[in-house]
Amino acid sequence: MSREVTSEVILTDLREHPAIKAWHELGSSRVEPEAIVILKEHDKSAIYRLEGVGTAGSSIIGKRCKRTTATVERAIYEEILPYLPMPTLHYYGYIEEPEGEFCWLFLEDAYGDEFSPCIEEHRTLAARWLATMHTSAADKVGTVRLPDRGPAYYLRQLRSASDTIIQGLNNSKLNLDDLTTLRSVLSQFELLESHWGEVNRLSHSIPRTLVHGDFVAKNMVVRSNKAGMALLPFDWENAGYGVMITDLAQSPPLSTRFSANPDIATYWAVVRNYWPDVEIHALKRLANFGTLLRLIDAINWIAQSLAYEWVQEPMSKIEVYESRLAEVIRAVGLGE
Repeated sequence: MSREVTSEVILTDLREHPAIKAWHELGSSRVEPEAIVILKEHDKSAIYRLEGVGTAGSSIIGKRCKRTTATVERAIYEEILPYLPMPTLHYYGYIEEPEGEFCWLFLEDAYGDEFSPCIEEHRTLAARWLATMHTSAADKVGTVRLPDRGPAYYLRQLRSASDTIIQGLNNSKLNLDDLTTLRSVLSQFELLESHWGEVNRLSHSIPRTLVHGDFVAKNMVVRSNKAGMALLPFDWENAGYGVMITDLAQSPPLSTRFSANPDIATYWAVVRNYWPDVEIHALKRLANFGTLLRLIDAINWIAQSLAYEWVQEPMSKIEVYESRLAEVIRAVGLGE
């Protein structure tokens, strides 16, 4: 959160700002911030850094969003993360606005070094954090109401993306190369759906647990202190209860879009103490399928832009996704 580009710093009338009014409702002894930094501000969501009001004068993040969106994050910060044995951001609390459908979440500011999947030490750190989270949350998360993040969810995403692409084929702004790419994606989706039984089989081979759902570089920082390095992931909006394979997804070396590229050997070295039947070669295959599921999610999101006139940017991304889909499909041996 601390690495977002700031658009404005507010220095006056701070007590009248909605973020401070909501913060005051939590009963904090420090109400007057040194400044308010706008990290994101839209009609449906906003993120602010409130400087100087946290523990020992630290900064905090105030996140305004719809209650339906905040429900998942609130449950994870209040009912799961405090009971797990790994470092997490400090959660200050939740406040509902008196009128309307919006609420506020207040969290420790995620300051630290940028995470890089190109740095081996970071990938090892991510693997240990994930392994600890997955194994320790497996027995706790089933009692908390969270969205499904199992194979059925991603199959719905695949079908939704297919329907959206089929509708988008009628966009007159698409050229012949664009249409070829989109038809290739549809063909790849048909192949994946025909092999969905294997996704189900693999998913049933591992325990269901807490899934972050968007475990990528932009959603975590690395913080160093006397005890060493600690990984601090945030942004749990896409989290849920299901199979952890999407958290293990692997991106190309120079890409940070789909995953933190956690080191699979390190992950296995931790989880085998809790899940002795899980073998490393199976985890590597699971990670490849996790990449496919992440690609499905990404395509489903970007394909919605095909309904509009400006298709150059979304198509440039879909071209990359199509190529990566073909690569991973070959890697897992589908269609052979």
